[in-house]
Amino acid sequence: MPLTEVVIDGRTWADAKEPRRAEWSSLVRELLDDNTFSCSDERMRLELGLSEQLTALDLRSVDSGELVAHAEVSRDALAKHVAEYIDVVRQLSSESLHPARVEALDMGKKVVHDNAARALVRLCRPLGADHATCRRLFTLLLALRIDTTRILGIHGHRPIR
Repeated sequence: MPLTEVVIDGRTWADAKEPRRAEWSSLVRELLDDNTFSCSDERMRLELGLSEQLTALDLRSVDSGELVAHAEVSRDALAKHVAEYIDVVRQLSSESLHPARVEALDMGKKVVHDNAARALVRLCRPLGADHATCRRLFTLLLALRIDTTRILGIHGHRPIR
């Protein structure tokens, strides 16, 4: 069964301003719309608990509340991917780029996103999340760690001509 709920820990949610909460809600909807977690056939809730050094991911049965799977992602484990992703996005925001450079950077952004998803597939193996789900999960984890509401062009890719 698919993921039907995502819960961000109360402290993180309460400490965020409304634009960040709105962005997180949007990213959660994208994750809920299309996801694959093969660790269970039950309807599941993903609980995200953030601390300074790691994010705990608990998959629980919606019906029983029982823990189905647990994974932890240290901040360091994704640091390289986050830095590369932000760097590419910042380069893309430059107004004086040649169209060929924009296309190359956008492809680079996709590659970094894919690499981050592959890392999450490994780190979150107990959850049984597929690559596409981990792409969406990376986007959510990135937005939880960094205020992406202030970064132009952070979400989405440019259409290829």
